Amino acid sequence: MFCKYKVTPLDGQTFVIEEKTPFSQALCYLACGKDAALLVDTGMPFGNMKKVVKKLTALPVTVLNTHAHVDHIGSNHRFDEICFHEGDKDMFTLHTDSGYIGGELAQYALPSKAARFLAPFVKMLLTAKTAGQYRYIRDSHVFQLGNRDIEVIHTPGHTPGSICLLDRDARLIFTGDTLCEWGVLLDLKGCCPPGAFQASMQRLRDLSSAFDTILPGHHGWPVDKDYLEDYQKCVADVLDGSAETIDDGKRKFVKHGKVVIAIP
Repeated sequence: MFCKYKVTPLDGQTFVIEEKTPFSQALCYLACGKDAALLVDTGMPFGNMKKVVKKLTALPVTVLNTHAHVDHIGSNHRFDEICFHEGDKDMFTLHTDSGYIGGELAQYALPSKAARFLAPFVKMLLTAKTAGQYRYIRDSHVFQLGNRDIEVIHTPGHTPGSICLLDRDARLIFTGDTLCEWGVLLDLKGCCPPGAFQASMQRLRDLSSAFDTILPGHHGWPVDKDYLEDYQKCVADVLDGSAETIDDGKRKFVKHGKVVIAIP
């Protein structure tokens, strides 16, 4: 099967939806309240994310994208209401451009797979922005789901409009690609300067007493809270010039502790 989903319930109201394709892995989340539900990211456009969600809840569902990269917005078109931070308007336009995404995908797909998978991917992607009602949200916006509030925390870095989502009562935070187990990419088109990411890490550290569980956009979950310190120290090394750069031929990385940051 081209796209596979694995659903893991956390507490009866929160579900981890892991999506795997031949060239990607993404973590999406469904947060349910008494009156409504929030789908955090929609993954790639290949599978039927809406079908997965319908099996989990009959509540009205709003999609909230942690940022506007294609592997987080690819199935937006299957839903009626979609939100993302206004800072990612340009990023959304870029990542729904078939020419740009086709080129990006070709970099990561194996040559033997590229010809097979690239054409249907681009064709599907053309539908990503043609359905649903889109609206922009800002920092500190609160989604009231009925006995459950989800607060938007603006954390620019990976993209200008990257956000984290804080559930104070459940003591968990959804971090998208702002904070993942492996590392963060600050070398993609449209990424913010390292200083912006440093400020976002400081903000998350300032809020760290409000959450125990970190749920990222990729790789393993949950993420240990000590990753916050590693990320902040890593980006500090970048900014003060003390970081040792690792070049693997495709990217330049800076490493500190358990994390890496890809830099331009």
